[in-house]
Amino acid sequence: MQLGSIIRTAKICLATGVIFGLSGLAGGANADSGGLFDNFNLGDFFTYHGDKDKDKDPAAPKARHLFCPDILILEGTAASQVHAGAPPTTMNLRYQFSLGDVVRECSIEGEHLSIKVGIAGSVLLGPAGAPASFSVPLRIAIVNKTSHEPVVTKLYHAAATIAAGQAQAAFSVVSEPLLVPFFQDRSDYDYDIKVGIDEAAEAEKADKKPKH
Repeated sequence: MQLGSIIRTAKICLATGVIFGLSGLAGGANADSGGLFDNFNLGDFFTYHGDKDKDKDPAAPKARHLFCPDILILEGTAASQVHAGAPPTTMNLRYQFSLGDVVRECSIEGEHLSIKVGIAGSVLLGPAGAPASFSVPLRIAIVNKTSHEPVVTKLYHAAATIAAGQAQAAFSVVSEPLLVPFFQDRSDYDYDIKVGIDEAAEAEKADKKPKH
């Protein structure tokens, strides 16, 4: 089974001249989100933020170092736009989902590598949009670097509400521990973590709604 059929990479149509804080992230790096995330830290959701080796007694045996897989945002899934009509234009843009920060945390659980993934982003209104509640479809997949096949793939929905008088809101989601077979401390040689906004999942959900 091809990766593309499991993680449905959406084709995003960006209206000319309308780009609201798009983020191109790879390897777990954080991106500037225009101030929306100045007081938001996904690391707060995780269990430890220091240097585990440094904080220990120097006389104690050095702890093994686990290399967590890199986080990659799938091409074309850093943002998703919804328009009020066709063709899409600057003025009929209703809203846009954009990814901001992505982080991960790894640990060993028996014979498995346990990976938690955090994703933050924003919903921004366009000229044709109105304050409302939104559900952002986010895909997380742990992919084998040799076969390029997903070992684990899960869809999450992050909630965001833009209040009256506002034009944007933040969203975030943190996965439960995702378990994959553990092979070596250099788990970055074995796996990649791929994330993105899954437009195809949202379209499929809309198609399943009863027609009146």
